[in-house]
Amino acid sequence: MRTNLLRGVLLGTLLLGFSVPGIALAGDNERGCSNLGTWFGVFGPGDTRLTGYSVTVTGNSEKMGTNNFEFPTFDPSFPDIPELQGVEPFASAVSIGGLRGNWKRIGKSRFAYTFMGLAFDEFENPVYIAKVSGETEVFDNCRYQRVTAVMKVFRPWVSPFHGEPEFIIPMGEFYGYRANVDLPY
Repeated sequence: MRTNLLRGVLLGTLLLGFSVPGIALAGDNERGCSNLGTWFGVFGPGDTRLTGYSVTVTGNSEKMGTNNFEFPTFDPSFPDIPELQGVEPFASAVSIGGLRGNWKRIGKSRFAYTFMGLAFDEFENPVYIAKVSGETEVFDNCRYQRVTAVMKVFRPWVSPFHGEPEFIIPMGEFYGYRANVDLPY
């Protein structure tokens, strides 16, 4: 009888030991939204007219990965900022290439990112390096993202990894809308 009681206590302890990690992980089920996928710039929640940019976010997990940012309608000469009009390197910039970088999860539905690329003059000579960093928050049933951005500008011969930027430009807040798969029927 005593042996059966001892076996019962031992079995109960083992089962409890195996269930505690499951209980601890159960609260982690609500990871929040993923940012993986393709996003298109829109005017804001409820106004999904396109603004001109797209970003594709990839990763081997939902914790970190890479992003590919395209903004073909962006004017790298910053004509809307009076302090930068006619100022080099912006004055000679006519296009900006695709920007590439990395991201990581920093909260339930929040992510930090950095990407960079080159701005070019009319002869396709690089005139500056744009390094953009900020945060992304995914919301509204994971359909929208709110993005903040700051651009650091480096001359082409200055390392964007270790050098000092020539300009730091707050870019403001932007919104993106997640691309969906539309079935053909």
